[in-house]
Amino acid sequence: MQYGIHWFRRDLRIAGNPALQANWKINQGKVLGLFCFDKKFLGREDFSPNRFQLFLQTLLGLQASLKDAGGDLLFLDIGPEAAFASLIEKLTQEGKALPSLVSWNRDYEPFARNRDEKMEKWFKSRGIGVATERDHCLIEPHEIYKGEDRESAYQVYSPYSRKWMEHLKTAGIKARIEIQKRGLDYLDSLSKKGKTDPIFTVKWKDLLKTAEMGAVLEDYREKNSKWVTIPIPAAGTVEALKRLREFKKNITNYGKHRDIPSVDGTSKLSHFFKNGSLTGAQVIAELELDRPGKLKEGEEKFLKEIIWREFYYHILWHYPRVEKTAFLEKFQKLAWENNEVYFKAWKEGRTGYPIVDAGMRQLAQTGWMHNRVRMIVASFLTKDLLIDWRWGEKYFMEVLLDGDLAPNNGGWQWAASTGCDPQPYFRIFNPYLQSKKFDPNGSYIREFVPELKGLSDKEIHEPGVNRPKNYPAPIVEHSVQREKALKIYGAKS
Repeated sequence: MQYGIHWFRRDLRIAGNPALQANWKINQGKVLGLFCFDKKFLGREDFSPNRFQLFLQTLLGLQASLKDAGGDLLFLDIGPEAAFASLIEKLTQEGKALPSLVSWNRDYEPFARNRDEKMEKWFKSRGIGVATERDHCLIEPHEIYKGEDRESAYQVYSPYSRKWMEHLKTAGIKARIEIQKRGLDYLDSLSKKGKTDPIFTVKWKDLLKTAEMGAVLEDYREKNSKWVTIPIPAAGTVEALKRLREFKKNITNYGKHRDIPSVDGTSKLSHFFKNGSLTGAQVIAELELDRPGKLKEGEEKFLKEIIWREFYYHILWHYPRVEKTAFLEKFQKLAWENNEVYFKAWKEGRTGYPIVDAGMRQLAQTGWMHNRVRMIVASFLTKDLLIDWRWGEKYFMEVLLDGDLAPNNGGWQWAASTGCDPQPYFRIFNPYLQSKKFDPNGSYIREFVPELKGLSDKEIHEPGVNRPKNYPAPIVEHSVQREKALKIYGAKS
């Protein structure tokens, strides 16, 4: 029997899954799913139990959808090389044919690139075919370059964005979007009927005598649940589509509402992107954003945010060193003060700056933070508290449900003025002014810093003599810290 295996990683869906689809066509529906719990990945310093639980929930949904579609998903509690070696050994022992093809969707992080390059050689050395496809990005990092020089990568968003938009008009990119529209049609029918007609025609039990489908997953879910500290939101492709369509109703107001943290004005799709329950290409397809020159203001601004996301993958791909170091070499060794008492106060939302504290408490309580507030708290940590951006980046990855290396790193380096296309170091957010501008009535602050509820709309941004006794005074003076930051950055410019 000829069959294939699809290696799931961060593409946890059937609908519009390019590599799975390619394998399905080649093997006429005889494709099996495999997921490996890689200890190297699970052992990362920035591992998040909350985010992992959301990932496990997404895997559970994927397993169910594959079964409904006639397929199977096998979980192995070892890394990919050991997993596939063990699998091939068992298949050989039982006299079964080896897979003709293993497929996966490409990843752009340094760890993943090294792993995938190694695994591709491993499969080919054993006579097993490999099929990889683009998925996470509509336009891959290596597809956009300056002029005719394929080795010259963009370092500034604006020209990158213009080139990205040129690609969006091409027949090849439009074809990718059309494929995703068909995937959305499949997902739409699934959400309405609850299950789909069988499209896969092989199960692991057809090949292995003992194929435990759920034991490994359930074991991880049970053990990890003990470390979860927040409510885990609904996961999976059907939930992603539901949220996308809720956002679609209000996208025309995105430009006006996206910076107001007390309003549900952003897409809140980021944790679905992280797990591959949804991709930027699918969002563009559903929202019909592939109409250059014909988009409304809200649609255009949201498309730019998708481009920003792909720009940060572009940077990580071409300059993998940014994972550990500042993109701008002149800012590699800034004289950070790295006060651990200040850092603890920042994490706990006890800095005495209401908008900062509201954001950090929202993060701790929900695993998510509004994007405008992410910029404010990042600027405050680096420019007011003079703490290394890597401390903040790591903490975000430990807590965020949508923690994703490329956009998280890009956002932190932008705020710290150390990255590509950075905010100039001399532009330092004033947390009081940011608060008054984007939370004018103090609604967001009141939700997450309830001890300030009794203050007036004016006082709540900068509590003075009426500051409640249970709310701390500012741990630093913004104007003093601003001058310090200018000197620290100026010394390296």
